[in-house]
Amino acid sequence: MAEQRYERHAHRPRLSGVAGIFTLIAMALFAIVVVRQPSLVTLGLLSLSIAVATLVVISRVYIVSLQDRIIRLEMHGRLSRLGRDRDFGRLSIKQITALRFASDAELPALLDKTIAENLTPDQIKRAVVNWQADHYRT
Repeated sequence: MAEQRYERHAHRPRLSGVAGIFTLIAMALFAIVVVRQPSLVTLGLLSLSIAVATLVVISRVYIVSLQDRIIRLEMHGRLSRLGRDRDFGRLSIKQITALRFASDAELPALLDKTIAENLTPDQIKRAVVNWQADHYRT
């Protein structure tokens, strides 16, 4: 795997995008057919393509929500191990997910700075010196 760092850490789930594009194409084609030659079959196909698009969106929302819960659990454990679990409730989920890229050595200082200055996730990631890669994102 390529080295992960701030400049190229963003995860872009290509297969979800491909599924979304094909679903949108199908929806457009079925919508055209429904308008030009309305029938129960074409209306059913349009409805089915809308259902697939909804499922693609729902699956991404659920996947990201589950991943955020796992990251929260992981970070709560790391902060507990470092004796800083009392600060956990002062962070937003976006701050917590950004802090996961910091090493244990730099996490306490970055945590203090995040709380004191209410850093954004982007500011947190830019402040990380010793980047800890996350290759298991979904």
